Amino acid sequence: MDCPSSLIVYDEKTVWRCPKLGGSVPFKYCRTLLQGMPCPSVQSCWENLIAITDFLEQNYSAEKLERVWKEQPKAPKVDQLFDLIQKAKDAQSRNR
Repeated sequence: MDCPSSLIVYDEKTVWRCPKLGGSVPFKYCRTLLQGMPCPSVQSCWENLIAITDFLEQNYSAEKLERVWKEQPKAPKVDQLFDLIQKAKDAQSRNR
């Protein structure tokens, strides 16, 4: 794996499946998700595909990355759907 020196070097690569969206996404999406900052899950999603740690260290300050890591990733869409379905069932059973 090459050590990236440009912020956009991996933008066209795609990951197999984004756990957040449930489909393939370009690296640019992951790199810019939070108002130009990376998704909190970027390391785990891309660690086997690119030199993600080197990329992050070269392109973002430690302070900015620390703020990103503090962001709590939302549950995957499937889990969110199951939660919504369960809440709807609970509400329906209370209304009977």
